[in-house]
Amino acid sequence: MTNAEKRRAAERAKTWKLEKVGSFAEAEAQTRAYWHAATPAERLNALETLREQLYAQDKTQRAFQRVLEIVPQP
Repeated sequence: MTNAEKRRAAERAKTWKLEKVGSFAEAEAQTRAYWHAATPAERLNALETLREQLYAQDKTQRAFQRVLEIVPQP
C-alpha cells in the first residue's frame, strides 16, 4: 500500500461509520435517511468526490459534461 493509499484510508476511517442492518430494505432506508438529512453542500461535496475518483485529476474532465441529444419526432 502506497503512502497516498494509506493517507486516504486514514481519512476514510475518520469519517466512515459502520452500521449493522438486518435486511437490504433496512440498509436502503438508512441510506435514504442519511442523504435526506445531509445538507445540499454535503451532497454536492460527495458528488464531487465521486467525480474525482472516477476521473482522477484529469484536467480535461474538470466539469460535468453537457449532452444535447436531438430526437426526431415520428
